[in-house]
Amino acid sequence: MSLARISNTALFVLTLAVVPAAAQDENLAAGETAGPEAAVPNPPGPFSHGYVRFGIGSTDDDPMVAFQLDGAASKYRLGNESDLYGEASLGFRNPIGTGSAVVAEVMLNGWADSNMFVYGNDANSDGDTAQAYFGIEGLGSGETAEAFLWAGRRYYRRRDVHITDFYYENYSNDGIGLESVDFGAFRLSTALFHYDHDDLDYEAGTIDVRFHEIALGGDWLGEVGLSYTGTDGDDAPQDNEGYAIRFHAENVDLSWGEWRNALMYGRGSGINFDSSGNPDVTSDDDRWRFVSQALFTATEGLQTQATAVWQRTEIDGDAETWLSIGARPQYNVNETFGIALEVGYDQVNPESAGSNSLTKVTLAPFYSFGKTGFFARPQLRAFVTWANWNDPGAITQQAALGNSTDGTTVGIQYENWW
Repeated sequence: MSLARISNTALFVLTLAVVPAAAQDENLAAGETAGPEAAVPNPPGPFSHGYVRFGIGSTDDDPMVAFQLDGAASKYRLGNESDLYGEASLGFRNPIGTGSAVVAEVMLNGWADSNMFVYGNDANSDGDTAQAYFGIEGLGSGETAEAFLWAGRRYYRRRDVHITDFYYENYSNDGIGLESVDFGAFRLSTALFHYDHDDLDYEAGTIDVRFHEIALGGDWLGEVGLSYTGTDGDDAPQDNEGYAIRFHAENVDLSWGEWRNALMYGRGSGINFDSSGNPDVTSDDDRWRFVSQALFTATEGLQTQATAVWQRTEIDGDAETWLSIGARPQYNVNETFGIALEVGYDQVNPESAGSNSLTKVTLAPFYSFGKTGFFARPQLRAFVTWANWNDPGAITQQAALGNSTDGTTVGIQYENWW
């Protein structure tokens, strides 16, 4: 496709443009990286953003496993991550006059099995280029004064629930776009993405349009997202094209904290709410998804994130419903030490079979390096996790636990982002 050639050209230009960068001291929200979505704009010059987590653990005196229910799209992550993961970027921002700036960034990531350290498991390591883009911020005056024209591979306006690491809307891929054009009553972002499957003869092209920062009254802001995905290749079903419609409403200035909500509908290759398509569905298959998350702030030292997800998927006439609800209160005893408690419940109900459920509880005292707040990092934590599920075979890693329907994990983990 022509978009692939555009992306390859952008990556080549980016390789020439990027210079070594030094880290910035910025308090980014979870998952945020450089570019116009950074929580704090970067000054001119080099910059770096990234994320890292690593640790070790043991489940019932054996290698650590992650407790996740079959059919659930995410898991409650505190004390429940048996992998190592990191990503780091080098970028550069250079003003070019009239309020514009050239921006370029390359980010690499990698992951591995944490059990390789204690139990000698295979590393199963891998890595990729997570981001590699080139763009121009600020295009003249008027509606495009704060717009961003970009090409390459980007984390594109992702939405996630931190305590479950659930990216419920994630169109990141190779592409080209014009972001955040200001029309007064709303802003408009448009992008075109291309995806080429590594193992199948399957390609997807997606056009995504978003109307965002729509005033809904008070401090509530809304967003409407529309996308269409067409597919090609010998492994693409003949009627595999699809679309998605998403509605978002959020308020980050409530007296007690923040509240974000999403109602989403996807059909055919738009069923995953991303730009990678899906070779296993047809245009008759669909999915509804509702996500709600809130951050309750009692004091600076006591904050709680809570989430609820309801999802109904119908593929080839078989429907399945996934329900998830959980919370993580976190209390800083002082600027150095604190404790977090995470409780999560998942239930999957296929219409053609019995339902399965998983309850997971984690207690994690932590060292906070002189910082307080739910998203303050770095954080070094010890943890004990207990999980219980209804039947053998209900969880994704049942093979490592025999016929058990419960398990206990203990371990230690370090997490940081910048």
